[in-house]
Amino acid sequence: MTDWNLPWKASCLCGGVQMKISAPPMVTMACHCRGCQKLTSGPYSLSMFLPEDGFDVTSGKPVLGGLKGEHRQYYCPDCKSWLFTRPAGMDLLNLRSTMLDNAAWAAPIMETGTADRLPFAQTGAEFSYEGFPPPSDFPAIMQAFADHGARPDKSEKRDQT
Repeated sequence: MTDWNLPWKASCLCGGVQMKISAPPMVTMACHCRGCQKLTSGPYSLSMFLPEDGFDVTSGKPVLGGLKGEHRQYYCPDCKSWLFTRPAGMDLLNLRSTMLDNAAWAAPIMETGTADRLPFAQTGAEFSYEGFPPPSDFPAIMQAFADHGARPDKSEKRDQT
């Protein structure tokens, strides 16, 4: 895949935790569940599934926070930015898209938790679920993202580190 302009840099609000993304996302999404609303203080959270081996923390040490349950949410210990989630039983990471140095392109192809969606919070996502999609739906969602999902601007200078 040559249209991703990798690697990318990402960081928390204060810059204390720096991250590097070296593999393209598998899907971009928005979650409208009440947990994400409260964790972000917004109408939904934006994120992208990345393969675990395509993600590195290059400086700083994220700490476990949030719900501290089955899905482990990691934060900057200083500014408390919600950085990423490691879903239980998966070899992937759910990076908060807004941590990217350039998040403008990362429109969600899928939205979840719409049973809790606030009436004004529309994402334009192609796939929509009241909860979380069944595993059997992921191949079609991922294929749609690979075929026509959002991509970063090719003219943007990429991170050479």
